[in-house]
This record gives sequence, C-alpha cells and structure tokens, in this order.
Amino acid sequence: MSRKYGFVLAVLASLILLLAGCGGQGGADTRTINASLGTWNYGGQNLGLAFIFWADLQAPTSPEGFQGTITGPSLSSPNPFGPVKSDFARAIYLWFPFGAVPVSGDHTFTASPSPNQTLNRTLKLNASATLPQPQNVTVQVTANTATFSWSPVPGARSYYAQLWEVDQNGQLKTFKLGWYTKDTQVQFTQNAGISLSPGTYRARVFAFPLDFTLLLRPGQAAQLDPQFNISSALSQGVQVQSLGPLRVVPLPEPEVQPELGGGW
Repeated sequence: MSRKYGFVLAVLASLILLLAGCGGQGGADTRTINASLGTWNYGGQNLGLAFIFWADLQAPTSPEGFQGTITGPSLSSPNPFGPVKSDFARAIYLWFPFGAVPVSGDHTFTASPSPNQTLNRTLKLNASATLPQPQNVTVQVTANTATFSWSPVPGARSYYAQLWEVDQNGQLKTFKLGWYTKDTQVQFTQNAGISLSPGTYRARVFAFPLDFTLLLRPGQAAQLDPQFNISSALSQGVQVQSLGPLRVVPLPEPEVQPELGGGW
C-alpha cells in the first residue's frame, strides 16, 4: 500500500497542492507549468469548485514566493492563492477545493513563479461534469489499529484519505493526518508512533482522476486534463477514549456540510 502523509501545513507549504490541468489559451509551456479547473462532488446540495496548479520550478521562489489568481463566472471577484514558496528548483503542485458553486464558462488562471515562467491560461469549465463520490467509506478497528477503506471510484486514479478530529456535532475540527494512495484502504496504528488525544475522529476520502502519488516527480504535467473533477465522502466516527484501544461508535451525519474553505 503506497501512502504519503503529513499535516495540513505540510500539504499547503511543503508539498504545495492546488489544481492542475491543461487546455485553454494563453502563453506557457504546459510541459513545465499547467493548471486545471473543475468540480468538487462532496454530496452537498450544490457542487463545489476545485482547481490544481502544477509546475517544474526553474528557480527557488523563497522568501517572497509567488501568487496566482483565478477569475471567471463561478467567482464574484478574482480568487487569489499563495504566496507559494519553495527553497529549491523542483516539481510542485497545489490542489484546492472550495465552496464556490461552479458555473459553466471560461475561467482564467494566472501565476508567475519566475519572470521567465508564467501561466496565463483560459479554461472552459463544464459545471455539470462530476466524479462519483467514494462509497462504503468505513472504519474497521482492532485493539490498536484502525483501517479506513472504500469502494473503487470509477474514473479515479488515486485517493487522499484524511483523519480529522470532529466536534460533538460531527463537524470537522482539526486535521490530523493524510495519506495519498492508489489503493482503496489506508491503515492507522498507534503502534506506529502516532498518538491521538481522547476524542472522536472521522476519515474523509478524496478521489482524483490523476495519480497524486507521482505528482512530485518532474514532468508530470502530461497527466493533467483540461478539467479536474474530484469527489469526497466522510466515514462514520472513531472514538479514542485513551491512547490505547480504539473502538468504533456511530455518529449522526452533520446537519450542515463541513466548511468548504481551506486547502486540504
């Protein structure tokens, strides 16, 4: 089972995830810098918006970093992201789901990691296109191990499984860990040097149409399609009563959807 894990700050800062894709118009070599825009199917009343940015950085961007912007009919005003910082010339990617409702039409994505590496690309969004949600997201536990599993998602090439602490209403509160995998399960064990404070936790699984386990390798822009549709689903709750045994307890579904903002 392949996995990559880290805290949200590592996801946002070190690994740098946002939306990737190709197609559209505008100057840039899509073999070295690219972006994509699409839908986020989280099972709410409306779809959310999702995007990814990918680049082979030609030079370090620190200390100032660089910023990017998305404009289009889905957004009431330009949506900025960044600053994105890296101390090395390297492959980076950023992905980001958020709560804007997708509206079909042309959206423009701009970013300039360096003076000679600029992306200005117009992406045509199909707001009705979706990736199915993960189904049968479950938690199985033994005395000290919890395994999160789900059914394969048609069209998905990889998954991102997260562990969240939730509040008394089942709402996501504190991100704990995340794994990238091409499998349909990940395992959490307290014997692996990971400890959780007493509380209640839920898994959330994202499905992607591209292989995220490879995206930190150079030259991966060829994976990126003009539209990037993702989906996600929550598991039942896992209650940690101490730093020892885990047990599964049913949780009611949240009365409202988890907050959609933030980069996961």
